[in-house]
Amino acid sequence: MSQMNPRELDVLNLLWKSDKPMTAIDIVNAGSGLTQSTVSAVLRKLLIAGMVDVVGVTHSGKVLSRTYRPTEASKELILQSFTENYSSFSNVISESSMCVAILKTSQNTKKAKDELERLKKMLETYEKDM
Repeated sequence: MSQMNPRELDVLNLLWKSDKPMTAIDIVNAGSGLTQSTVSAVLRKLLIAGMVDVVGVTHSGKVLSRTYRPTEASKELILQSFTENYSSFSNVISESSMCVAILKTSQNTKKAKDELERLKKMLETYEKDM
């Protein structure tokens, strides 16, 4: 799976935001604007691609439903997609400007500071490896 469509990214985003595995109906009810049939089709595609795992079965009303979690592979694919999109604009936006813009999106100051510290360590390692 080289490129992801917006629906796939929406479903993965909801799964990554959740602190517990989600059923297809949980995803629909999360307000994503997706229908049950769309979510089911997307989950099947993501499952085949190894982007999600079935981690359990639960009752959803009167039926049994699978619960899903995103895989680490999905995080890598999202990162790859992000960097490919960034590279299209790299002649306009510098790496440092992009990093600052990303950090500014955080509403949580402590989280932003923690990320900044991790970024500093990563940059030090990157510089040593150059």
